[in-house]
Amino acid sequence: MDNSEIKKRIKQNRFAANNGMVLRTVNMLGEKYTDLEDLRYGLEPSMSESELTDCLNYLARSGYVELRDIRSHEVKHLSDADFEQLEVVVAPKGVQLLYGRNSDPCIDV
Repeated sequence: MDNSEIKKRIKQNRFAANNGMVLRTVNMLGEKYTDLEDLRYGLEPSMSESELTDCLNYLARSGYVELRDIRSHEVKHLSDADFEQLEVVVAPKGVQLLYGRNSDPCIDV
């Protein structure tokens, strides 16, 4: 196995672990929406902003979390708004995953 293959496998494993960490953290923060800025501060230094962005993109587009605009409460994706303008909450599909009712190979819970 060469260096690039090792790096790829490490990144894949870290992505699944990070997705689980983000989902558990958002769930722990409660039923109300949490500002992404607060989530980022809570996960530093365990996770970089780019890793958090990757996770939020995956979790939101897969239906595990919901992102919305802080002011308008309109549902958004990270590509639709600045990071600082969004908040997040665990969606029902994310709760099902956390409580073992379904699984996802890209999320370690």
